[in-house]
Amino acid sequence: MTGFDFLDQEVGLEYCAGDEEIYREVLEGYLEEDRREELNKCYQAGDLANYRVNAHAIKSTSLTIGATELSARAKALEYAAADGDMDFVKEHNDEMVSMYSDILDKIRAAL
Repeated sequence: MTGFDFLDQEVGLEYCAGDEEIYREVLEGYLEEDRREELNKCYQAGDLANYRVNAHAIKSTSLTIGATELSARAKALEYAAADGDMDFVKEHNDEMVSMYSDILDKIRAAL
């Protein structure tokens, strides 16, 4: 598939049994499940339990499309939230959300 060079398509296609049509559907679903608003609400409220749930979802869905670096950053935030480490979350949240937004924009443009 062309236009998705910002993703590790090999990883994404592996989750889709090598089927490009399914991969495209997964990418469309990824856009529909934009979690930025909910993540931000939890962040602003200091609700680490629900922040962790959203970071976990971003981690998992990002990995399935091949956004491996974003997945790793979301994983670190998920674990920090689980440990109650608000300082780590504050230090790294904006960077992860920015990367997430960038990937969402690039997917939208490529589809």
